[in-house]
Amino acid sequence: MFKKLRWKFMWMSTVILFLVITLVLGIMYRIAKRTIMSQTRILMEEILDNDGDIPGLWEFDSDKKPYLALNEESIYEIRYYTALIDDEEEVSISHMHIAIKEESAKRIAERIYRKNRDYGNLYDSKGRIMNYMKKTLDDGATFIVILDCTSRYSLIRVITVYLSALWFIVLVLYIIIMGRFSKKLIRPFVENDERQKRFITNASHELKTPLAVISSNTEMMETIGGRTKWTESTRRQVGKLQNLIEDLVVLSRLDEMQDLVLEKTDLSAITNETAESFRSVIEDSGRSLNTQIDKEVYAMSEKRSYQQLVSILMDNASKYCDEGGEIKVSLAARNRGKGARLTVANTYADGKDVDYSRFFERFYREDESHNSKTAGFGIGLSMGREIAERLGGNLKAGYVGNMITFELHIN
Repeated sequence: MFKKLRWKFMWMSTVILFLVITLVLGIMYRIAKRTIMSQTRILMEEILDNDGDIPGLWEFDSDKKPYLALNEESIYEIRYYTALIDDEEEVSISHMHIAIKEESAKRIAERIYRKNRDYGNLYDSKGRIMNYMKKTLDDGATFIVILDCTSRYSLIRVITVYLSALWFIVLVLYIIIMGRFSKKLIRPFVENDERQKRFITNASHELKTPLAVISSNTEMMETIGGRTKWTESTRRQVGKLQNLIEDLVVLSRLDEMQDLVLEKTDLSAITNETAESFRSVIEDSGRSLNTQIDKEVYAMSEKRSYQQLVSILMDNASKYCDEGGEIKVSLAARNRGKGARLTVANTYADGKDVDYSRFFERFYREDESHNSKTAGFGIGLSMGREIAERLGGNLKAGYVGNMITFELHIN
């Protein structure tokens, strides 16, 4: 159990770290792109207002928007050109402060002219990224400023690649470090669990002796004075305590069991045999048992553990079924015969507002007062969930119609 907890903790923390850092990198990349768009917009607006020429003196107050990283020299560092497109869609190129052929410059300008937006960017056939801004002149012509931002975006990509590589190295180191120190992180839980197991084992051993004495004294009293309601009550309580001790011992040893060797198992025969063994008890109590077990249902399982699991579910159903109620057991193949679905259900009129997610907690009982006439200590279903997990299956509880339903999916 703790080995699984250790690996689960490791991978969950790794996934969370991966998602957080990836999100941070994504946000950084997005902010950088928006910063470039804001930078170029300001620069192109200045050129557009100056009829395509670089202004002789450009003043930019960097204190107002320091995050844009612009200064008085920024406008002289850009590579751009302008295009004028008249009503007849004739294109003329000017202000060629960029290394590009005139034919290519015209094709780019024509593409921008056909766009609905007055500001944006586009990619040309050679992989260049061009930001543009256009405005309509009084004579109906369109004036466009086109700025080459390839180097700016390339720098962002390079930085992002290096940061991603660094992040990958950090992630690998994190996994290695967590693998070495995760044992120490869960050690308090392991030690606490071991102390609980030792306490259960010792308490069980110590309780067996006084229970044996009480049972012997009860037998002696019955021999001398005959069986009475008091001796019968004592016998019942001794039996309950003995069952509790046995359940506690089994529960404490579940985690010590080695991994089960799963093999192809005929679940139909085991389910039918186990369910039928409860029939007389169920019918003698005025309840009915209906089974719908398909033949030759096979799955990867372990015979003894699966039989114990079915027995736990049947015992729970027989204890909590309403008087005169019905218990249903069904088994069917799933996943085209590569798995099975076992369902054990019993009528329970008061089950609408029950928290079924807690049914598999150790020592949990729906009757929290523990005054129920129903025998049991809330251990069986917890054992059933652990057995189901060891079999590679999934056991869940729910309320369908007026019936408590336990459903096991097994591969």
